[in-house]
Amino acid sequence: MFPTLSEWSGPASVGLFVLALLVALHAAAALVVPMTAAVILGSVLAHVGDRGQRIGVPPLVAAMGLVGVTGVGLFFLGTAVAEAIGGIADRAPEMVARLDRLADRLFIAVDARLVGSGGLVDGSPIAGRLGRIASSVDMNAVTSFLGGLTPALGEVLIFLATLVFFVAGRASLRRRAILSFGDRDRRLAMIRVFNSAETALATFFGTTAVIYLGVGLMTALLAWSGGLANPPLWGVVTMLLSFVPFLGPAIVAFALASAGFLAQESLVAALWPALGFLVVHLACENAVIPSILGRKFEINPFLVFVAIVFWSWMWGAMGAVLAVPILLVARTLREASSGAAPGALPD
Repeated sequence: MFPTLSEWSGPASVGLFVLALLVALHAAAALVVPMTAAVILGSVLAHVGDRGQRIGVPPLVAAMGLVGVTGVGLFFLGTAVAEAIGGIADRAPEMVARLDRLADRLFIAVDARLVGSGGLVDGSPIAGRLGRIASSVDMNAVTSFLGGLTPALGEVLIFLATLVFFVAGRASLRRRAILSFGDRDRRLAMIRVFNSAETALATFFGTTAVIYLGVGLMTALLAWSGGLANPPLWGVVTMLLSFVPFLGPAIVAFALASAGFLAQESLVAALWPALGFLVVHLACENAVIPSILGRKFEINPFLVFVAIVFWSWMWGAMGAVLAVPILLVARTLREASSGAAPGALPD
């Protein structure tokens, strides 16, 4: 027997609400993205603020201190990355010329062995093909694309302001949200949900930050051994981009390979930092992190990939950064609300 119209109305209303919510989140990305990032980061920094309050530091002072350190760090990091991108863009013709010479030698050697035509394929010379292809690329378009990845000043200010007020008023927000429920059981359930979500975020980011710090140090050493400029910057950028699964390591490897071709003439010497980084990153992702975090924070790689694709489509590059934290929070909330993994209640 087919469902009646009244039985379909409930799921249809929920589906329309979800669709409208997604459209609103996409349309308001300039506001929602920095605020979401601030709430996630604020939940992690709040543990530091809690310890400050225990020794007598007012919540607003602790929040301002944390946000001040974060803002200064973002400013210096953005300046350093902008200078590095500008330097690579300025030396792009030199990199193309080196790649052209390397491709000439490689293609001629392969052609001489397999074809035996003396450096000709279909009657046309191989030498200079890469240069002609690369010369057709509009470098202004590439520069504009890289510039578009830099967040707008307004979004940064929204992020910092949201971070200040969230960290300062987090305890009050929690209290009001918990007391909004009338009975004791629901209040205890909300306490478990808040505790589980914040503990999961703090544990995940704290552990992975230490591990990715080691990856960044190893990358800095690889950059130094490969003759790349500013090895400490390579380490910091690698640590931050490692938090973005799949896409972040790919960007780091490509950047290391590009910088290697600018600094070295030999193919092995140019690719050494990128290959070394991939080995270190794969070892950490497949051995170190699972052994430390255990199965509690293991998420199906397919779900991670789908989350990155979906939130990248919704919010762009920042969506890819926030995809895993959002997925982790959603999973933790589901487990806590169902009683599968209840968090500890406060004293």
